Amino acid sequence: MMSRDLRSMPHGIEIYADIAIVGGGPAGIAIARELADTRIRVLVIESGGSDYEAEIQTLNSVESIGQPSVSPNAVPEGRGYSGRLAWLNDVPAFELRNRMLGGSSHTWIGKCAAFDDVDFRSRPWLPLSGWPIERSQLLPALDRAAKLLNLGPNRYDESLFALLHSTPDDLGLDRRLLRPFFWQFSHMRSQRAVPTRFGRLALDITATNIDFLTHATVTRINIDSHGRSVTSLDLKSAAGRGASVHANTIVLCGGGIENARLLLASNSVLPAGIGNGYDVVGRYLCDHPRTSLCRFTGRDIDPIAQHFNFYGLSHDGRTQFYLRGLSLSPEIQAQEGLTNCAAYPVQIYAQDDPWMALWRLTKGASKTFKGDLLAVAKSADMVTSGLYNRLVRKRGLPHRSTELRFDVMAEQQLNAESRITLTERRDKFGQPLPRINWKIGTCEIGSVKRLALVISDEFARVGLAKPKLPDWIAGGESDAPVFMDMAHPSCTTRMGTDPRTSVVDINAMVHGTEGLFIAGSSVFPTPGHANPTLMLLALSIRLADHLKQRHAATQSHRPHVSEPDLSLQQG
Repeated sequence: MMSRDLRSMPHGIEIYADIAIVGGGPAGIAIARELADTRIRVLVIESGGSDYEAEIQTLNSVESIGQPSVSPNAVPEGRGYSGRLAWLNDVPAFELRNRMLGGSSHTWIGKCAAFDDVDFRSRPWLPLSGWPIERSQLLPALDRAAKLLNLGPNRYDESLFALLHSTPDDLGLDRRLLRPFFWQFSHMRSQRAVPTRFGRLALDITATNIDFLTHATVTRINIDSHGRSVTSLDLKSAAGRGASVHANTIVLCGGGIENARLLLASNSVLPAGIGNGYDVVGRYLCDHPRTSLCRFTGRDIDPIAQHFNFYGLSHDGRTQFYLRGLSLSPEIQAQEGLTNCAAYPVQIYAQDDPWMALWRLTKGASKTFKGDLLAVAKSADMVTSGLYNRLVRKRGLPHRSTELRFDVMAEQQLNAESRITLTERRDKFGQPLPRINWKIGTCEIGSVKRLALVISDEFARVGLAKPKLPDWIAGGESDAPVFMDMAHPSCTTRMGTDPRTSVVDINAMVHGTEGLFIAGSSVFPTPGHANPTLMLLALSIRLADHLKQRHAATQSHRPHVSEPDLSLQQG
């Protein structure tokens, strides 16, 4: 990887590239990888460096005036993280973003799933639903994204059953109400316990046509005097160095907040901002409202964990594991006007859980060595059965737990008033801070409640334990439900064919602005309930294919250059 640091470069330097990618997170790095070893000169611009820097992270500050709000008697939910990642629960809403090479992949757990067929459909009860591209058009890019993430086959519904080493039991749940849903967990190829870190993938890029520029925050997108095409970018570093990047093609990969913020703040030619002729930029802000749906304790835990756990299959010489959960069926969504949502199991392990004790012992992380050793010794049967489960049946390990709960992430109905605007407050570079007015509607709240009640009733009907439901679902309290964002902001520069309700076209180019493209979850037409990384990578790979074709078309009459000059030039 060829990397340069703006802090050490001359002030006022001018940099030239064919394609400038703004943001070195998963979307930006995926596009750069796809463009590697081509004749296209690519510059990836990252606001931070290769490591965490508190000073740069302050640029993520927002002014939040909407959800999540908590009533005086309610306990904040957090984002559901535990153990070493528990600190992520305390990061303020919409500030859990990483300004460093690798972006959000530094604080994710690798959880992946593709969007359902229903997510792509126009659903009359959900205004503006329906994608302008078919799911089938994304399947090749989805498979390439899965390979990048070291995942198994892209199967997340009951079609997965036929591939699993041992098929889940048929519990007799009513498929007209509930459907099985699965998630995979991405990992580094060399370290299965470590989620894919895109900073490391960036280091693997050795192509001479790819350059990285770090500690370079883009402060403005420049367009021509008619506002019809992109021309350059203005950059600043924390050390006070400024620079300009000239490129015929610019791709914004800054995430659901920053992509919209940068368009709105680039208002020197178009007062409302770029791509905002219809006041759409920043609207339709969605995330995945998360809460704990239902809980099991005591003797009820093991029978539930037996069915809702990890299931494995063999793929490319490795075993890939999928986590089993439940989602609302498309039928009940249509009949009752609900959004798509799914619940996944989370176990809280006991201190004497032998598998966690064994992990602490092998990692040298044990604080009570004798206690952990005793926990393993006293649970020989559990360890033996667990090894059989894992190695022979390709199932998840049995754990000793104090609680098993189902958490939920829900699709949001699009709301034009759920949005990002700009404040009068400025960051250290003089840029206006984003004002976040996230709105959680009655439709998604009702969908979450319905899922909880259906799970409770269906479990009881088929002979499983009935869970304890939160008071706001069970009906004992009048307090509003407590949700938290999952750091999955989306739809703020959504894809569509109508500029009155979308920001980019089906090729992810900003309506009316030649050469300006956007990648990432901000272009999702609707947010689905699934974690966004796999889908945004598929769209990014699709965009990279389009950029290759576009560049080839514009360069077809130019003389051949065997080795493009990628040197950074001072103006």
